[in-house]
Amino acid sequence: MKNFFKSPRDLTFLGLMLAITIILDLTPLGAVPLGAISATITHIPAIITGIVLGPIAGLIMGTSLGIISLIHALTRPMTILDPLFMNPLISVLPRMFIGVISYYVYRAINMLFKKQSLKNTVSTFIGGMAGSLTNTALVFLMLYLIYAKEVVEGLGASFGVIIFTVFTTNAIAEALISGIITMPVAAAYFRYNKTRNM
Repeated sequence: MKNFFKSPRDLTFLGLMLAITIILDLTPLGAVPLGAISATITHIPAIITGIVLGPIAGLIMGTSLGIISLIHALTRPMTILDPLFMNPLISVLPRMFIGVISYYVYRAINMLFKKQSLKNTVSTFIGGMAGSLTNTALVFLMLYLIYAKEVVEGLGASFGVIIFTVFTTNAIAEALISGIITMPVAAAYFRYNKTRNM
């Protein structure tokens, strides 16, 4: 971890994840259509970065995602809630913790298993899900603390109903997709890293 900023390979990986995040934000690739709902996947590079490079890189990547979300809200608002994301407390602050939480959940689950193959499979999947749920939970917490009235008026439902709807549709879908995508990408990185260090 202390050598992160001295490692060209890690910095290259961080740059690649940032480029992928920008592409996902600027194109329709950032949303996976699932019938009546659409699952956002722009936060997955932050999750992967946190898991494979550690909490500092995860924090950098999560902050970068938040800044991209802020710019998106300022330049390309698409929904009635987008103007609320012009506030950095909504767009940036919650995203800062995505990669950090992903890393610590991954590490905690990793310690529970002794079999190496099962270790990485389960821990990266759950770490990916945890990062996605962190994003949803913290964004909605900040929306509730700062803009509860505006959200209720804009969506025409109580905040409890809105949260229930989001967490039983988009949040679950996004968490599962995050886990599924994070698992093979992180596993490939760990395998590559292991062979490079032999």
